[in-house]
Amino acid sequence: MYFPMPHQDELLYSALARCRVHLGLDSQKELLRQHFSDPWVAATTDLPNHLGKLLRNIGRPLGLDAALLVRRHTLFPLYAPFITPERRGRLEKAMVGDGESGTLGLSGVTTAAVKWPPWLRFCPICLAEIYARHGEYYWCREWQVIGANACIEHLCRLLDSCVPFRRRSRYDFQAASPWNCPHRGPPAPADASDLLIARSVHQLLSLANALSPTFRQWSRFYHRLAIEQGATTGHHIRVDMLWQRVLFSHSSNWLASNGLLVSEAPCWFVAMFRKHRKSFSFLQHLTVWTCFRQGQDAGSLLVEAGRLPDEEKVSDGAALVTGHTDWQLFQQREKWLKALGKAGGTKRAREQGGQALYFWLYRHDRQWLMVTNAIRKVEHGNHRQIDWAKRDRQLARRLIRVEGESAENLATPRRSKAWFLNQLSHSASVEKNLQRLPLCRAFLGKYAESLGEYQVRRLTKVLINDALTGRVRKKWELERLCGLQTSRTTELARSFLQGLDETL
Repeated sequence: MYFPMPHQDELLYSALARCRVHLGLDSQKELLRQHFSDPWVAATTDLPNHLGKLLRNIGRPLGLDAALLVRRHTLFPLYAPFITPERRGRLEKAMVGDGESGTLGLSGVTTAAVKWPPWLRFCPICLAEIYARHGEYYWCREWQVIGANACIEHLCRLLDSCVPFRRRSRYDFQAASPWNCPHRGPPAPADASDLLIARSVHQLLSLANALSPTFRQWSRFYHRLAIEQGATTGHHIRVDMLWQRVLFSHSSNWLASNGLLVSEAPCWFVAMFRKHRKSFSFLQHLTVWTCFRQGQDAGSLLVEAGRLPDEEKVSDGAALVTGHTDWQLFQQREKWLKALGKAGGTKRAREQGGQALYFWLYRHDRQWLMVTNAIRKVEHGNHRQIDWAKRDRQLARRLIRVEGESAENLATPRRSKAWFLNQLSHSASVEKNLQRLPLCRAFLGKYAESLGEYQVRRLTKVLINDALTGRVRKKWELERLCGLQTSRTTELARSFLQGLDETL
């Protein structure tokens, strides 16, 4: 099967689009049938899948394999270093596999704050050089990365084409051409921030087998970064100070175009300098790196993060932070024991002025604090002191009053068991302890309204109103007015309607 060899840094999507042009295929589905044996393979720009089918159908040209396609002709190298190693393996398997799907979900791009660009982009000078060299055009990977809005070779801004990054038709392969890449005059010079990010993106895309640090390693890496910047006070990281430096380092135009221009540190930035519990996008990482490690290669930063320890810190009951003597620990423990004795429990001790002391012990003497709190734990009431017979009588009287007040009102909602219980204070507690309230159970069993009774009551209300106004409705009008569906009408309501027909 014919397939053109992808050019350097060309998207696989672009090579498939050129293949369709070379073969003269008008139908997008025909291209998919020939090269994937499946007309329902989506034309994904950044993270395509079913690559195993493609390679089998085109006969695996010399030097072209699945790993090469994934790493050199997709945007996989941008996502892989910043997700967990387990998800990275699943992502690569999904791209190469025959029946796997969900590559965008595994990469995290669908839920990330940073999205893809709205249009496929191009550098007009590069396009002219590509045409002079190869006699045709193609889409380069580096042009399609959000935040990297510049061509690092010609120091100019990228332009938007007429082809959407995510097309409305899932099977649409559009090749680069003068018709969908229009431009007039020379391109504008690139912003300094655009060039910084574009160079880092180029470095990431050039890495064939970049490391994927774990969450613990990323947490340690960014904590070390904050220490280097002098933005720590003890264990506290001064995130606002770090964010002000980011605002000073990057131009306001670049920050605004990527949704990052805010005066206070955004949530994602704060989370990066705390314990990592989720992955962050490449642009968020690069925004920080190009500010605090400007000029350092992205690959070396990934290596640095990947060499940090990957185990949890284990406390043996002593101070977690050096610099605190045994006498200081003894004093703090004594204060906490007095607070526990005075308050009678951990929660009350914290509420009565012991919050700061609790936090200090939690940071520096956690194991002792947890053991001590467990020993002094106060057992809450277990309802042994409640007179359930008396409470049962009180609640039953209240339910009888509610029933009497609502019996004549045909407009009330369905008087189900839940409706009656909601008329009581502490309804959740009553519902959980119904086995101890026999009078209430008997009341609910007798007076709780079934669905059929509720439907009959609604019909009765409409019939009474019609009788007062002298109007006679047909059966289907009654059902529509009362919101009854034929499939959901109960046997009791159908019998009631049948009796009406016989009466009328």
